[in-house]
Amino acid sequence: MNLRVQLLYRILLIAIICLTASSFYVLYQTDKQAISEANFTINSIEQQMRTQLLLMFSRYDFSSSFPNTERWSDNNNVSGSCIQFLSKSQHRRGSLCKQTVIKDPSWPSWFDSLYQQLFSPNFEIKKNISFTAVSYGVISVTLNSQLETARAWNNFRAVIDVLFVSIFAVALLVFFTINRMLQPAHIIVRGLERMRDGQLNTRLPTFNIKEWKQTSDAINQLAITQEKSMADNKLLALKLMNIQEEEHRYIARELHDEFGQCLAGINAITTSLHQTAQQDCPDLSTEIKTIRPITAHMMDVLRSLLTRLRPSDVDDLGLTSSLNNLIRSWNNRSNGITNYHLTITGSIDQLPEPLPINIYRIIQECLTNIAKHANASLAEVIIARQEKQIIQLDISDNGTTKTDVFDNTTGIGLLGIKERVAALGGELVFIPNPTGGLTVSIHIPIVTSPGDIHV
Repeated sequence: MNLRVQLLYRILLIAIICLTASSFYVLYQTDKQAISEANFTINSIEQQMRTQLLLMFSRYDFSSSFPNTERWSDNNNVSGSCIQFLSKSQHRRGSLCKQTVIKDPSWPSWFDSLYQQLFSPNFEIKKNISFTAVSYGVISVTLNSQLETARAWNNFRAVIDVLFVSIFAVALLVFFTINRMLQPAHIIVRGLERMRDGQLNTRLPTFNIKEWKQTSDAINQLAITQEKSMADNKLLALKLMNIQEEEHRYIARELHDEFGQCLAGINAITTSLHQTAQQDCPDLSTEIKTIRPITAHMMDVLRSLLTRLRPSDVDDLGLTSSLNNLIRSWNNRSNGITNYHLTITGSIDQLPEPLPINIYRIIQECLTNIAKHANASLAEVIIARQEKQIIQLDISDNGTTKTDVFDNTTGIGLLGIKERVAALGGELVFIPNPTGGLTVSIHIPIVTSPGDIHV
C-alpha cells in the first residue's frame, strides 16, 4: 500500500479517536456542570430556608408561610429544573417547577438514547432541612431531562464542528507536508531504477533533510563503488581477451611453423618415395600415393584451425579485407543455401586495438550461429563507423530464430559475444525482424586506450 495512503488512514484513525474522546469529555463536562448547578441551587435554597427560620424564631413571628417559594426563583440556576419541599408531617408543601417540554427536539434519537445511558440528564438531588436539631422536611431539585439533553447536544455539535474543521485542516496540512517530505523518495526510486538499468553514472541530488541526505550519499557512494568495480571488471575482461588473442597468435604461429613444416616435409618425402618406388618397387607406388590425400586433409584442417585461432588477414590485410574473405568463405561453404552479404560504411581499417580482432570474432560467431540455428536463405552484415566515434554492427537474417532462444541459451558462442561486447564498453540488443529472423545490433565505442572504456 502507498505510504501516503497509509499515513492518511492513520491520520483519519487518530482523528476519529480524538473526536470520540473530545465528544465524551464535552458530554461529561456538560453533565457535571448540570449536577454542579443543581447542588448550588439546593444549597442556596437551604441557606435561604435556614435564614427564614432564623428570622421566624428570633422575632417569634410564625405568621408568614414556610417555606417562602416566591424567593426560590432568585436562587434557581438550573433552567427547567423543578424544586420541591415536603415537610416531615407532610402538611407543608412547596414547589417551583420550570419544566419545559420540547415538542420538536433538534437532536437525533440515537444521541438521546446514548446520553440517557451514559449520563443522568434527569438527575435528582435531595437534602434535609433542619434547624436547632429539628428536621423540618426534605427539599429536592430535579433536572429537566429534555433541556439537559438539548444543552449536551448543542455543546456536542459545537465541539464536533470546531474539532472537525481543525482536524481536517491539520490532516490536510500534514498530508501535504508529508507528501512534500516524501518527494526525495520518488527521486531516489527513479535514480535506483536507472542504476538497475545499467546507468551507474546516475547520481542522486543532495537533500536538505538529514535522513534523505544520508540515504542519497550512501547510494551515490555505492554507485561509485559499483561503477568502479564494473569498470575494473571490463578492463580485466579486455586484458584477458588480449592475452587470449596473444595466446592464440602464439599457438597459431607454432602450429604453422612446426606442424605445418612437418606436413610440408612429409609431402616432400612422400613425393620422393613415390618417384623412387616407381623405379625400384612399383608395387609400393600405389600405397605411397595414399599418403598424399591424408597430408592434404591434415593441411586443410590445420589451415582452418589457424584461421579460427588467429586470422592472419586481420593483421596482414586489415579488417575490411579479412571480413570480405570471411563472407566469401561462408558463401563457398553454403553451396547457395544461404547467401551472405557484407556492407561497410566508413573506414574500419585504422581502428585501435583490440577492436579489429574482436569485431572479426563477433561477426564470425554470429555467422556460425546463423548457419547452425537460423535456417536462413539470407544473412547480411552491416558495419558503419559513425561520427560519434562509434562502430555500429548489425548482423541480420531472414530465418526462424527467436530472441528467447538467445536469452535462454547457455552456449559458449553467445556468451563469448556478450563478454566481448561488454568488455569493449558496448551494448548488444536482439531485435526480431518483422518478416522473420533476427537482427543482432551492437554498438561499440572507439577508444584509444582500455582505460577510456566507460561503464
